[in-house]
Amino acid sequence: MVYNYTNGTLFDRIRLIYVTGDDVIDKKPRNIYTMKAYKYDGRLHYEQPLELKEKFDNHVVMEGAIGRELIHYTRDTVFKFDAKTYEYFFTDRWYTAALVFNEKRKVVHVYCNIAFPCDIKENTIEFIDLDVDVIVRDGVIEVVDLDEFEEHKKLYGYGKELESQVFNAVEIVKRDITEGNYPFNRDILKQG
Repeated sequence: MVYNYTNGTLFDRIRLIYVTGDDVIDKKPRNIYTMKAYKYDGRLHYEQPLELKEKFDNHVVMEGAIGRELIHYTRDTVFKFDAKTYEYFFTDRWYTAALVFNEKRKVVHVYCNIAFPCDIKENTIEFIDLDVDVIVRDGVIEVVDLDEFEEHKKLYGYGKELESQVFNAVEIVKRDITEGNYPFNRDILKQG
């Protein structure tokens, strides 16, 4: 159904929004990217669709919609998200950041992948996931999946330089969260 309200009144527009739940006048085309994470050996680890919100010289800000699906190839499963996220992918930082929002638009969870800097192309974001994650739950910073890192360090032969880079990135993420540096906010630690 197509509505043309060029000559319509504000009341007509409000009624249309109320009836359909959609403000067709202000709809812009969505710019959907596919985010692809790989393992160190080149296997596709997982992927998901995200909408571009902002693009900068060194990163993009993406929105993850409620109900989107993340296809997790290495776990042979599909995750369906029940929360909106804003996700940050950097070309010059060794991590990605996902801020998870509740229905009141408040950040309730943070998930950071330690990863090689991202490769951002037309409608695609790619990076190599390096196993270790930094998360914030209930106001507490946790470093997780260290066992997975140790296993893959042996399997893929990460080397001392890469191992050093991973743990340096962990410290940078923890510092950025604690200090409220972009893209984080100090209120994230007050959730607990």
